[in-house]
Amino acid sequence: MEKKTLHLIYAIIALSSTIACKDTEDNLSISTLRSDINDYSYTINNNEATRRLDSIMYNKTDTNNIYERFKIVHISDPHISAVSTNNNYTNPTNLKQSVAFANQPKLKINALIATGDFISNSSRKDAILFMESFTKHFYEGNHIPSFICTGNHDCNMIESIPKNYLSKEKIHSILFQKQTQTNQNYFYSDIANPQGGTIRIISLDMLDQPACEYNTLFYAYFSQEQINWLGNIALKKGITDQHSIIILTHYPFQAYSSNAKTYLCDGDFIYPWSMIPEIVEAYRSRSSISKTYSNKLKRDSSISVNFNFHDSKGEFICYLGGHDHFTTNFDIHDFENENKNISPQKMLLCTNQAPSEIGIVYNRVIREADSPSSNSFCIYAIDTKEKNIYITFFGAYKPTNQTEYPEIQTVSYQ
Repeated sequence: MEKKTLHLIYAIIALSSTIACKDTEDNLSISTLRSDINDYSYTINNNEATRRLDSIMYNKTDTNNIYERFKIVHISDPHISAVSTNNNYTNPTNLKQSVAFANQPKLKINALIATGDFISNSSRKDAILFMESFTKHFYEGNHIPSFICTGNHDCNMIESIPKNYLSKEKIHSILFQKQTQTNQNYFYSDIANPQGGTIRIISLDMLDQPACEYNTLFYAYFSQEQINWLGNIALKKGITDQHSIIILTHYPFQAYSSNAKTYLCDGDFIYPWSMIPEIVEAYRSRSSISKTYSNKLKRDSSISVNFNFHDSKGEFICYLGGHDHFTTNFDIHDFENENKNISPQKMLLCTNQAPSEIGIVYNRVIREADSPSSNSFCIYAIDTKEKNIYITFFGAYKPTNQTEYPEIQTVSYQ
């Protein structure tokens, strides 16, 4: 009873402060006020998540704990803002918790991944503050390999005349200085796999337009240059038989559905959603792909694809994404060159980080600020010998429409 009363007091204080204080700096007292409760919640979630991860850290046939699986902490949609209950830009508690969890030496996390929507949209000045806060707290005290990809909110394109728009050059200057040596916001990186071989992380940029031609708050745009890079470099250069590939993107790869029959029910792709899955399928099938993809908004702006993967090496594991504020995984189907002789491509989605950023359709997980359910992210243990992904969670994860929902899930990718 005392805890519920305390939560109510905090909620009243937070609401009063938000109404009375329009300036972003006025929210400092709110986030500071919550620190003690969040410390308590973190301890509970940390103990539970550690227990779950311990059960999937090693290959079960490995009695001597030699074949350690490749472990990922996956966060998405932190939506740093001035009014977030747990990711206020002055003190993004949930973001800081995810970094702290991933950096515990005993957990042996191999990579920390964030799949976009780092900010909530506001004025250009505030959006930059929010993005800088994400960068600061994502890397501060972080000593493990960490990777990001852009999300639709990161462009801050909130009006038809984009005076508050953040260009890809501005985004690069804030987010990607530690990610890539080029001036692009897409890249790949190789990490040693404790089971042997190498994991290649390929990060895609859905905001890769030359200026502000399209409203990338609602449309994912991949340039011809980026697609050429994906097919000729990221999926080929230096790839060996010991490589396993994970691709980071924000939007789920499915056809748009206005009635939520797919996970892409809010936003769409300017080029067909199937373009990248079809390139990846040609890679997986060791075949060629030659195709032109039309632009939904401009008839004279198509993308041409012509890649030969007959001599390619390595394997594809999965895509990691977000956007839906919902944790799930699904098989990708219904594209032209789908190879029925191999396992379907897999996509894993991670929910949002803060309970105040409610999803439009798919946010079915009960979230409460200042409680163990206030934070949520995914933890994976990938077994490249078994070809399995073991999925578990930190914080909230049970959908409200399912009474039974396993805390450990297994997905086979081959």
